[in-house]
Amino acid sequence: MNSDPVTKTCLLLVALLLFITLPACAGELHLRVIDDLLGIQVPARVLLRGSDGVCRVPEGAPLLKIARDVWFTTEGSYRVDLPPGRAEVRIERGKEYIREKIYIDIPTEGILWREVRLKRWIDMRSAGYKSLENHLHLAPDMVGAFCAAEDLDFGTVLQWWNRPMFGVPPGSGHIRKIAFGGVTVPTTIYDVEVEYEWGAIYMLGLPNPFPFLNDPLIPNLPAARYGRQRGTLNCYQGGWSREVLVDALLDLVDVVNLCNNNFAMHRFQPRGIYSNLLEVEGFPIYPDTPEGMLRMNLETYYRLLNCGLKLAAGAGSATGVKAVPPGFNRAYVRCAAKEGMEEVLEHWRQGRNFVTNGPMLFFHGPGGIQPGDSLNLEKGGGTLEFEIEVISDCPLGSVELVVNGEVAGKLSPEPGQKRVKGKIIVPAKESFWACALVTDRDTLLTEEELVIYDEPPGRWANRANRLRFAHTSPIYVKIGGRIPLVERSLREGLSMLEAFERFAIAKCSPDYLGELLKAVEKGREKISARLKEFR
Repeated sequence: MNSDPVTKTCLLLVALLLFITLPACAGELHLRVIDDLLGIQVPARVLLRGSDGVCRVPEGAPLLKIARDVWFTTEGSYRVDLPPGRAEVRIERGKEYIREKIYIDIPTEGILWREVRLKRWIDMRSAGYKSLENHLHLAPDMVGAFCAAEDLDFGTVLQWWNRPMFGVPPGSGHIRKIAFGGVTVPTTIYDVEVEYEWGAIYMLGLPNPFPFLNDPLIPNLPAARYGRQRGTLNCYQGGWSREVLVDALLDLVDVVNLCNNNFAMHRFQPRGIYSNLLEVEGFPIYPDTPEGMLRMNLETYYRLLNCGLKLAAGAGSATGVKAVPPGFNRAYVRCAAKEGMEEVLEHWRQGRNFVTNGPMLFFHGPGGIQPGDSLNLEKGGGTLEFEIEVISDCPLGSVELVVNGEVAGKLSPEPGQKRVKGKIIVPAKESFWACALVTDRDTLLTEEELVIYDEPPGRWANRANRLRFAHTSPIYVKIGGRIPLVERSLREGLSMLEAFERFAIAKCSPDYLGELLKAVEKGREKISARLKEFR
């Protein structure tokens, strides 16, 4: 049967469109990812861009889109059809492997076999550390795939984010072993994020489904208490969160994130508007630069430590909501090789860790003490020696010893140097806490490659970034039995409580306002008592 002229024209246009958009011929790339030392196939995250500039992915692979890049996770081998010409292949496996960026010439037809051997530049498990993070918005099966591909030792599932988000895999208990590509990732499946104007709090290791209502008028306090009664690790997104000081003064906070989702792979979030959410007079506003966002994360954390609070450094990436690989911001927790998820969470609570989105950081005090440890000295003080060692896959920037929020000493890497180790001596006349901080500069991408991570201008636009950093939890030095305190920060804490009280009265549900105001008053009494030491 003959078609009418209009139908014939449409068919011709469709055929022409298919001819233009589809390659006339294609090659097939088979690629295996091998751990160079072990000689075995390993999961990884892969970016594969054809000669036409389009990213190709295997059917059914878990995907991660970042700007115009489309990454996928692989169990260690895959095959993809590609147009002929030069294809870009990038392969990454977490923080400890050298990142591969190679180019392969794809033939017009036939099968091309390639094997990429990933080499470690460091092995943190052999150094006595295990890795995890606290901010993953991924279903359990996706957490298993991504965490295996990123070489994380443990997974976490924020099953509740202001409401239930994901189903629970079959099995019993709150820690499930999820396998991908021959790697098993122990994963907590009932983790919680409560995030409203009070601030984002994450609770890891909850042994049961979270029973709370979804209500932005309820502060974080009752949730934090519920988690504490059940042994959760309570983590705040940042030291700038409105409620963090109140909850921390009630001993309901364990961790404050320094490597938070203000930083992502090759980009950062300008969030200077978070500098002073309680609108306390005289508080700084940080510039919307990578360095400004780092200062905001650090200095708001230091203020809390200076109020006599023992809080570990935290890390989280917000994968599933933000375009970033799991574990881009991660914690390395010091532990024994045989210890599991519950023990590692407890070590993190004690501050036996550092956090990083790039370099690796080792910090020791007198007698070999490390982050999370305390040193008790008699009155009179003296001098103490601290040792910092940094190893990175990129050129180092600053290496600093921070004491009570101030830089107390520096190491000076040579230009281009990727490893440095040195000692810094500080006076010990009064009690203090000490941390190590290091920055580096990510040189993997050219300027032309980096610019794609800039988003169009807008209030929430991400910007391209090379800054990376690592920071330890504190070592605590007590002289004469006193905890470290800084008078200026205590007075700032009182101002924060006053401002938070006004915020609570305006925002809190009447059913919880009385409980919250009592908490504020208890916090005020605690700070006021500590201020008496300066009279």
